[in-house]
Amino acid sequence: MTAPLPDQGLDPAPTLSAPRAAASPPRLSFRTVALPDGLVAAGAGGAATAENAPGLLDLLTGCADVVSWVRRGRGLVGWGCALRLEARGPDRIEDLRSAWRATVYASWWRDALVRPGTGPVALGAIAFSPDSAAASVLIVPRFLVGLDAAGAWLTTAVAEGEEHPEVAEALSRLRPSASARPDVASPDAPMVSPGSLSEADYLDAVAETQRRMAVGEARKVVLARDLLVAPAAPLATGDLLRRLGTAYPSCWTFAVDSMVGASPELLVRLEGRRLVSRVLAGTARRHSGDAASREREVDRLARWLAASSKNRAEHELARDSALSALEPLCSVVRAREPRVLTLPNVLHLATDITGVVAGDTGALSLVRALHPTAAVCGTPTAAAARIIAEVEGMDRGRYAGPVGWVDWHGEGEWCIALRCAALPPGGVAPGAPARVFGGGGIMPDSVPSDELAETTAKMRPVLAALGMNGKSLGTPR
Repeated sequence: MTAPLPDQGLDPAPTLSAPRAAASPPRLSFRTVALPDGLVAAGAGGAATAENAPGLLDLLTGCADVVSWVRRGRGLVGWGCALRLEARGPDRIEDLRSAWRATVYASWWRDALVRPGTGPVALGAIAFSPDSAAASVLIVPRFLVGLDAAGAWLTTAVAEGEEHPEVAEALSRLRPSASARPDVASPDAPMVSPGSLSEADYLDAVAETQRRMAVGEARKVVLARDLLVAPAAPLATGDLLRRLGTAYPSCWTFAVDSMVGASPELLVRLEGRRLVSRVLAGTARRHSGDAASREREVDRLARWLAASSKNRAEHELARDSALSALEPLCSVVRAREPRVLTLPNVLHLATDITGVVAGDTGALSLVRALHPTAAVCGTPTAAAARIIAEVEGMDRGRYAGPVGWVDWHGEGEWCIALRCAALPPGGVAPGAPARVFGGGGIMPDSVPSDELAETTAKMRPVLAALGMNGKSLGTPR
């Protein structure tokens, strides 16, 4: 039996268009209090520790309407919604930034901790394309639990004039989910059907993209495809998150407005005036095997990836696009030498970028400048985006768009929504499939069958979390 949802019984939150909220901001009240030591533990993937203290993701077991931002057991999880801001079109990021800024100015809060993630916080998911039918959103949770090296806290958000729930009342909403039944995978494999493109159609799309690149339209284009996946038994969003966090603890396990995933790519982190960004482009697929063979395989693939002219060229384009976007907003920007990042399903070429922002530039302004990077769109940006719209055959929605959080003074942390799926409201079920995404950078010398296999490898984290075992996933090509 599924555990009670923590947000049951809460009144629906107002949904406002961002321009309306900027012109006439809602007035909210926030309160942040420290939680007792040991109430929430920093398990490696957000799961319980040996002492049985629940991890952040354990708090969401059996729950549907949740938000999450967890890496290595620390971060933010929440439920309920005090406010939802929506925006569409080419100015969607700026509209959300302005609306959040106005909301913060109009609101009141009490925060004895004053550290990143405390006080007023909104979590967001941005549509990849300005032409997408999907709304870009910022969500203010009614209840937000955070955990960092200094301890755990609870932030509650209510409309001005409403009473904040007592800590005991808020924690009572957590306990049913934390003590819910263990997450047991169904023995039956999920039902999988093609999304917008079949495998054959995707191969044709890659070939068409390469033809257009050969006549000079673009230097790199990132093409994606989707699958519709319905598990054999209902699966709550919180349970899916726990599986992702356990399997991929070094990634950012996120959930915002039914967009769920475990992303390895940090778009930007801003704390004070210091920023960090991580560019991933260039991929090698891992295969299964015993521990010794996997270790040998990682060494072999890392050497191959570092020497691959196709992957190095693809990575350089992505790195340069990020630097070009950040330099006008920063007094200092530095890029480290590329390295190989190893994940359970793939290896990536990675470049870490650090910088110091000029003036009072906030996280959402940096997100607006960076998106879309060449890592998820291509180069030149406008030409690559046009080819994607004409060849890919689908509306990406929020896939490959920015996802993350922003606080009251504009700081925050944002990734690119990769290794992810769009879920139906309430979680996935036999009649309500998840839409799972995977993509890859197409270069003039790409091999179409390799690019198809790369999309499958990148879908593996979510496919496995939905119950597909290694055999049903097939062997990477």
